[in-house]
Amino acid sequence: ILKKELPEYEELKLPDVLRKMTHQAQGLILIAGNKKSGKTTTLNSLVRHINETQNKKIITIEKLIEYKHISRNSIIIQKQVGKDCATYCDGIKNALSEDTDVLVIEDIRNRETMEAVLEFIEDGHLVIAGINSQSCQDAMDKITNFYNTQEQMQITYSLETLLKLVISQKLLVGTKGKLELLAEVVVPKDAKKSISLINSLADLYINNNITLKQAKAQIEEKDIDTLNKTIMRNRIKK
Repeated sequence: ILKKELPEYEELKLPDVLRKMTHQAQGLILIAGNKKSGKTTTLNSLVRHINETQNKKIITIEKLIEYKHISRNSIIIQKQVGKDCATYCDGIKNALSEDTDVLVIEDIRNRETMEAVLEFIEDGHLVIAGINSQSCQDAMDKITNFYNTQEQMQITYSLETLLKLVISQKLLVGTKGKLELLAEVVVPKDAKKSISLINSLADLYINNNITLKQAKAQIEEKDIDTLNKTIMRNRIKK
Protein backbone atom coordinates (compact mmCIF):
# COMPACT_ATOMS: atom_id res chain seq x y z
CA ILE A 1 0.00 0.00 0.00
CA LEU A 2 1.42 3.36 -1.02
CA LYS A 3 0.46 5.91 1.62
CA LYS A 4 -0.46 9.20 0.01
CA GLU A 5 -2.35 12.20 1.28
CA LEU A 6 -5.56 12.52 -0.68
CA PRO A 7 -6.28 16.15 -1.68
CA GLU A 8 -9.63 17.69 -0.77
CA TYR A 9 -12.30 17.54 -3.47
CA GLU A 10 -12.22 21.34 -3.88
CA GLU A 11 -8.43 21.28 -4.33
CA LEU A 12 -8.83 18.91 -7.28
CA LYS A 13 -11.24 21.40 -8.93
CA LEU A 14 -13.58 18.59 -9.93
CA PRO A 15 -17.09 19.63 -11.04
CA ASP A 16 -19.68 19.53 -8.27
CA VAL A 17 -22.11 17.52 -10.41
CA LEU A 18 -19.71 14.54 -10.16
CA ARG A 19 -19.90 14.11 -6.39
CA LYS A 20 -23.63 14.83 -6.39
CA MET A 21 -24.08 11.90 -8.75
CA THR A 22 -22.63 9.52 -6.11
CA HIS A 23 -25.93 9.85 -4.23
CA GLN A 24 -27.60 7.79 -6.97
CA ALA A 25 -28.61 4.36 -5.68
CA GLN A 26 -28.00 2.60 -8.99
CA GLY A 27 -26.13 3.20 -12.22
CA LEU A 28 -22.71 3.73 -13.76
CA ILE A 29 -20.33 6.67 -13.32
CA LEU A 30 -17.31 6.57 -15.66
CA ILE A 31 -14.01 8.35 -15.00
CA ALA A 32 -12.17 8.53 -18.33
CA GLY A 33 -8.62 9.58 -19.11
CA ASN A 34 -5.16 8.40 -20.07
CA LYS A 35 -2.43 7.31 -17.67
CA LYS A 36 -1.34 10.11 -15.32
CA SER A 37 -4.59 11.99 -15.90
CA GLY A 38 -5.56 11.79 -12.22
CA LYS A 39 -8.25 9.09 -12.62
CA THR A 40 -7.14 7.19 -9.51
CA THR A 41 -7.18 10.34 -7.39
CA THR A 42 -10.66 11.22 -8.66
CA LEU A 43 -11.96 7.72 -7.90
CA ASN A 44 -10.57 7.86 -4.37
CA SER A 45 -11.91 11.36 -3.83
CA LEU A 46 -15.40 10.04 -4.60
CA VAL A 47 -14.87 7.12 -2.19
CA ARG A 48 -14.00 9.59 0.54
CA HIS A 49 -17.01 11.77 -0.27
CA ILE A 50 -19.39 8.80 0.03
CA ASN A 51 -17.62 7.71 3.21
CA GLU A 52 -18.14 11.15 4.76
CA THR A 53 -21.73 11.76 3.63
CA GLN A 54 -23.49 8.40 3.26
CA ASN A 55 -24.05 5.15 5.13
CA LYS A 56 -22.97 2.61 2.49
CA LYS A 57 -20.89 -0.51 2.07
CA ILE A 58 -18.19 0.28 -0.48
CA ILE A 59 -15.88 -2.25 -2.11
CA THR A 60 -12.96 -1.04 -4.22
CA ILE A 61 -11.10 -3.26 -6.69
CA GLU A 62 -7.69 -1.85 -7.57
CA LYS A 63 -4.53 -3.00 -9.34
CA LEU A 64 -2.50 -1.07 -6.77
CA ILE A 65 -3.96 0.46 -3.63
CA GLU A 66 -2.58 4.00 -3.60
CA TYR A 67 -4.82 5.56 -0.94
CA LYS A 68 -5.84 3.76 2.25
CA HIS A 69 -9.35 4.64 3.45
CA ILE A 70 -10.61 4.45 7.03
CA SER A 71 -14.30 3.59 7.40
CA ARG A 72 -16.31 6.47 8.86
CA ASN A 73 -20.01 6.77 7.97
CA SER A 74 -19.56 3.99 5.42
CA ILE A 75 -17.85 0.61 5.53
CA ILE A 76 -14.97 0.46 3.05
CA ILE A 77 -13.28 -2.75 1.91
CA GLN A 78 -10.32 -2.31 -0.45
CA LYS A 79 -9.29 -5.28 -2.59
CA GLN A 80 -6.16 -5.65 -4.68
CA VAL A 81 -6.16 -7.57 -7.96
CA GLY A 82 -3.70 -10.45 -7.77
CA LYS A 83 -3.90 -10.56 -3.98
CA ASP A 84 -7.54 -10.47 -2.87
CA CYS A 85 -9.03 -11.49 -6.22
CA ALA A 86 -7.54 -12.97 -9.39
CA THR A 87 -9.06 -10.42 -11.79
CA TYR A 88 -11.33 -7.37 -11.81
CA CYS A 89 -14.11 -9.63 -13.06
CA ASP A 90 -13.68 -12.09 -10.17
CA GLY A 91 -13.70 -9.23 -7.68
CA ILE A 92 -16.96 -7.85 -9.10
CA LYS A 93 -18.64 -11.26 -9.01
CA ASN A 94 -17.57 -11.74 -5.39
CA ALA A 95 -18.96 -8.30 -4.49
CA LEU A 96 -22.41 -9.43 -5.65
CA SER A 97 -22.58 -11.82 -2.70
CA GLU A 98 -21.13 -9.36 -0.17
CA ASP A 99 -24.13 -7.01 0.24
CA THR A 100 -22.27 -4.18 -1.52
CA ASP A 101 -23.93 -0.80 -2.15
CA VAL A 102 -21.17 0.92 -4.14
CA LEU A 103 -18.49 -0.77 -6.22
CA VAL A 104 -15.40 1.17 -7.32
CA ILE A 105 -13.29 -0.35 -10.11
CA GLU A 106 -9.95 1.10 -11.13
CA ASP A 107 -10.21 0.06 -14.78
CA ILE A 108 -12.73 -1.48 -17.20
CA ARG A 109 -10.41 -3.00 -19.76
CA ASN A 110 -12.35 -5.80 -21.46
CA ARG A 111 -15.75 -7.28 -22.22
CA GLU A 112 -15.64 -9.75 -19.35
CA THR A 113 -15.25 -6.94 -16.82
CA MET A 114 -17.98 -4.87 -18.49
CA GLU A 115 -20.39 -7.82 -18.40
CA ALA A 116 -19.78 -8.21 -14.66
CA VAL A 117 -20.29 -4.45 -14.17
CA LEU A 118 -23.65 -4.55 -15.98
CA GLU A 119 -24.77 -7.53 -13.91
CA PHE A 120 -23.82 -5.71 -10.71
CA ILE A 121 -25.71 -2.55 -11.72
CA GLU A 122 -28.78 -4.45 -12.86
CA ASP A 123 -28.83 -6.08 -9.41
CA GLY A 124 -29.56 -2.59 -8.04
CA HIS A 125 -26.19 -1.04 -7.21
CA LEU A 126 -23.91 1.90 -8.10
CA VAL A 127 -20.62 1.38 -9.93
CA ILE A 128 -17.90 4.03 -10.24
CA ALA A 129 -15.25 2.93 -12.72
CA GLY A 130 -12.16 4.18 -14.48
CA ILE A 131 -11.53 3.62 -18.17
CA ASN A 132 -8.47 4.43 -20.24
CA SER A 133 -9.67 6.73 -23.05
CA GLN A 134 -9.20 10.12 -24.70
CA SER A 135 -12.65 11.65 -24.22
CA CYS A 136 -16.19 10.97 -23.01
CA GLN A 137 -17.25 9.77 -26.45
CA ASP A 138 -14.11 7.65 -26.78
CA ALA A 139 -14.94 5.97 -23.45
CA MET A 140 -18.43 5.01 -24.64
CA ASP A 141 -17.10 3.88 -28.03
CA LYS A 142 -14.46 1.74 -26.32
CA ILE A 143 -17.12 -0.09 -24.30
CA THR A 144 -19.30 -0.57 -27.38
CA ASN A 145 -16.33 -2.00 -29.29
CA PHE A 146 -15.88 -4.73 -26.68
CA TYR A 147 -18.88 -6.31 -28.44
CA ASN A 148 -19.37 -7.62 -31.95
CA THR A 149 -21.51 -5.75 -34.47
CA GLN A 150 -24.65 -7.77 -33.75
CA GLU A 151 -24.46 -7.00 -30.02
CA GLN A 152 -23.56 -3.32 -30.20
CA MET A 153 -27.15 -2.09 -30.38
CA GLN A 154 -27.96 -3.88 -27.12
CA ILE A 155 -24.91 -2.54 -25.24
CA THR A 156 -25.67 0.97 -26.53
CA TYR A 157 -29.19 0.66 -25.12
CA SER A 158 -27.79 -0.60 -21.78
CA LEU A 159 -25.45 2.39 -21.55
CA GLU A 160 -28.27 4.81 -22.37
CA THR A 161 -30.32 3.24 -19.58
CA LEU A 162 -27.69 2.77 -16.86
CA LEU A 163 -25.05 5.46 -17.48
CA LYS A 164 -25.42 8.40 -15.09
CA LEU A 165 -22.32 10.46 -15.94
CA VAL A 166 -19.03 10.35 -17.81
CA ILE A 167 -16.16 12.65 -16.95
CA SER A 168 -13.04 12.79 -19.12
CA GLN A 169 -10.04 14.47 -17.58
CA LYS A 170 -6.56 15.65 -18.53
CA LEU A 171 -3.87 17.37 -16.50
CA LEU A 172 -2.17 20.37 -18.13
CA VAL A 173 0.83 22.27 -16.80
CA GLY A 174 -0.62 25.71 -16.21
CA THR A 175 0.82 29.22 -16.44
CA LYS A 176 1.85 29.09 -12.76
CA GLY A 177 3.64 25.76 -13.12
CA LYS A 178 0.84 23.86 -11.38
CA LEU A 179 -1.18 21.02 -12.85
CA GLU A 180 -4.59 22.20 -14.02
CA LEU A 181 -7.56 19.87 -14.48
CA LEU A 182 -9.23 19.96 -17.88
CA ALA A 183 -12.60 18.23 -17.54
CA GLU A 184 -15.34 17.31 -19.98
CA VAL A 185 -18.60 16.05 -18.48
CA VAL A 186 -21.52 14.28 -20.17
CA VAL A 187 -24.72 13.69 -18.22
CA PRO A 188 -26.83 11.68 -20.70
CA LYS A 189 -30.19 12.37 -19.07
CA ASP A 190 -29.62 16.03 -18.19
CA ALA A 191 -27.74 17.96 -20.88
CA LYS A 192 -27.86 21.17 -18.82
CA LYS A 193 -25.46 19.61 -16.30
CA SER A 194 -22.97 18.59 -18.99
CA ILE A 195 -19.74 20.57 -19.39
CA SER A 196 -18.17 20.73 -22.84
CA LEU A 197 -14.42 20.51 -23.40
CA ILE A 198 -14.47 23.92 -25.09
CA ASN A 199 -16.26 25.52 -22.15
CA SER A 200 -13.68 24.09 -19.73
CA LEU A 201 -10.83 25.39 -21.89
CA ALA A 202 -12.43 28.83 -22.08
CA ASP A 203 -12.78 29.04 -18.30
CA LEU A 204 -9.20 27.89 -17.69
CA TYR A 205 -7.94 30.57 -20.10
CA ILE A 206 -10.14 33.34 -18.65
CA ASN A 207 -8.87 32.50 -15.16
CA ASN A 208 -5.25 32.73 -16.42
CA ASN A 209 -4.62 29.06 -15.63
CA ILE A 210 -3.52 28.16 -19.17
CA THR A 211 -2.44 30.11 -22.25
CA LEU A 212 -4.58 30.54 -25.37
CA LYS A 213 -2.01 28.49 -27.27
CA GLN A 214 -2.48 25.62 -24.80
CA ALA A 215 -6.25 25.86 -25.11
CA LYS A 216 -6.16 25.71 -28.91
CA ALA A 217 -3.76 22.73 -28.82
CA GLN A 218 -6.45 20.63 -27.11
CA ILE A 219 -9.01 20.93 -29.92
CA GLU A 220 -9.26 20.51 -33.67
CA GLU A 221 -8.69 23.54 -35.92
CA LYS A 222 -12.35 23.58 -36.96
CA ASP A 223 -13.34 24.24 -33.31
CA ILE A 224 -11.05 27.23 -32.71
CA ASP A 225 -13.69 29.75 -33.78
CA THR A 226 -16.15 28.19 -31.31
CA LEU A 227 -13.51 28.45 -28.58
CA ASN A 228 -12.97 32.15 -29.31
CA LYS A 229 -16.71 32.83 -29.19
CA THR A 230 -17.05 30.84 -25.95
CA ILE A 231 -14.25 32.86 -24.35
CA MET A 232 -16.00 36.11 -25.27
CA ARG A 233 -19.38 34.86 -24.00
CA ASN A 234 -17.96 33.55 -20.70
CA ARG A 235 -16.07 36.79 -20.09
CA ILE A 236 -19.32 38.73 -20.40
CA LYS A 237 -20.99 36.36 -17.92
CA LYS A 238 -18.21 36.98 -15.41
